[in-house]
Amino acid sequence: MKIVFFGNPEFAAISLTHLNSFENIDIKLVITNPDKKMGRGLTKTMSPVKKTALKLSYKILECDDLEDNNLSNILESIQADLFIVVAYKFIPSSIYKLSKKGAINLHASLLPKYRGASPIQYALLNGENKTGLTTFYLNNAIDKGRVISQIELPINDRITFNDLYKELSNLSKKILEDTINKIKLNKDKPIIINNKKNHHLAPKIKKADYKINWKDTSFNIHNKIRAFSYRGAYGLYSSKRIKFYETYYSNKSINLDIGAFILDNNNLLLISTKEGHLQSKYIQIEGSRKITAIDFMNSNRIINKFE
Repeated sequence: MKIVFFGNPEFAAISLTHLNSFENIDIKLVITNPDKKMGRGLTKTMSPVKKTALKLSYKILECDDLEDNNLSNILESIQADLFIVVAYKFIPSSIYKLSKKGAINLHASLLPKYRGASPIQYALLNGENKTGLTTFYLNNAIDKGRVISQIELPINDRITFNDLYKELSNLSKKILEDTINKIKLNKDKPIIINNKKNHHLAPKIKKADYKINWKDTSFNIHNKIRAFSYRGAYGLYSSKRIKFYETYYSNKSINLDIGAFILDNNNLLLISTKEGHLQSKYIQIEGSRKITAIDFMNSNRIINKFE
């Protein structure tokens, strides 16, 4: 089966590595974004998918314009059986119709729940006890195509984004194998899903989303911290950003003003919230290294409240 692969981030790069191990799969082309200037030195950085494709010796096309006639001509000449899309931009029908069997997308949620750019973050933000992966055929709507396969993954209330990202990335091998086998054998019948329910969406995360509001519940704050572990949800302390690590929540009140904190007998920082309190084992103040809660308390005795 001749394949064209579309993708950019690490999640897609891991999927590409899995596909490389499959028998009777011939990846003719890998399409990814052009190198971007990043960091203070504005160094050109290639996407994780490009790095993986180079390592695996695949032909690469860097593309930022899917309406480019050159792209259409290249894809027509390949005569691919299937396009596989993982964590890429919206692909118009003029492109995905150039494949004999269409194009499939791998999405990191149990669709139709969490359609959008940030499904892993929103599953954690909302305190879900399970998530998973879905493959579906692309159509003209975002994440609304005919579902081919789904795999569920139970999640606990302590797992962070980084760990869940890795677990789902590794699980992608299983669902891609199942999906491709179904397509090969013409057994890709649609999975019946109730689309009438009011399902959560997962829009792109904004900068303002990372700030903690201590007037929220301890449950929601804990979920925000683990959902944004890749960057760090933050509060303010003496006008400096402060991040929290290895947190948990309690519905029990500690009878302090909202945002105020104390140290408990287990050397955990307890922070009062609208409902209950947040527990944090490690703290990191902007411009400093990560330290224990007890070290933070020993060096910050004057102010005992987060903004």
